[in-house]
Amino acid sequence: MYISRQCSASYLYSLEPMNVGTPMVECLMSYLGRLALAHNVERTKLAAHIIALHPCKRSLYPKQFASVPRLWSASFYGTGKTATMIAESLELLTLQKGFKYMTMLTWKEVIHNRMFSFDKKWCPECFDEWSEANKEIYEPLMWYLTSTNACLKHKRKLESLCPNPKCKKSKSARIEYPGYCYRCGNWLGQKEYKFLQKEHNLTERDEWINRSIEELLEIAPYVIPPTRELACSIVEGNLRNFFQGNKKEFCLITDIHPVYLRTILRESLRLPLRSLLSLSYYTKNPLLELMGLSII
Repeated sequence: MYISRQCSASYLYSLEPMNVGTPMVECLMSYLGRLALAHNVERTKLAAHIIALHPCKRSLYPKQFASVPRLWSASFYGTGKTATMIAESLELLTLQKGFKYMTMLTWKEVIHNRMFSFDKKWCPECFDEWSEANKEIYEPLMWYLTSTNACLKHKRKLESLCPNPKCKKSKSARIEYPGYCYRCGNWLGQKEYKFLQKEHNLTERDEWINRSIEELLEIAPYVIPPTRELACSIVEGNLRNFFQGNKKEFCLITDIHPVYLRTILRESLRLPLRSLLSLSYYTKNPLLELMGLSII
């Protein structure tokens, strides 16, 4: 059995993706979690089922796939074939649109896929604010990116440790609930935390980096997806305009190995997101301008 484009009613519940085309666009992983809760199944089992229904399905995972959710989770919302298949299948299975913008697929030709954190991050104040307003709790794509470390709305660093002191002794929950610790089930809202405000002060660099990521996610539905050649042109242009051709200094600022830099220039390889962000901050050139993106 596979899904058809002739469906008149959705195969899965037609949950609406949250905040597509905004800085706080929902992560595809979060959407899968909400959809799994609606169907009362484990997220990874639902993901495996969604992939199996894709017309071009293939053997992506070992037989024990459903028992190792955190090992493969980044592939659900990254830039690879798994994210593509899930996004395409979900459009047919839910009759909703915009799933690829809940991933980094728009940037797959120019930004390296190693940009995600295996450890969850969240803003406790966002969770509390949504809960108090009776809004749906979800996880933005921003929180999954390694380079993101702050919530600009609440002017604070993101949390990554559950405040429950007994949390590490707990086993991972089979079904996760948004806003709750996946290990112990503890609510992760602001009231659970006791912290020193100075630990959460943001630097100028923090604000620049996180603002740049917000703009990148917000503009994703409205740009022509950049090609692989863009990475090479970004490096060449900035080497010439800001570094006077000094590759050693360029590598120091962007944390790119000299050998990889030569390969980028020779073969148009993708750039690490952290390097693009560091380059943007150093040159004080907004990320979208740095990338020379064209609006549809």
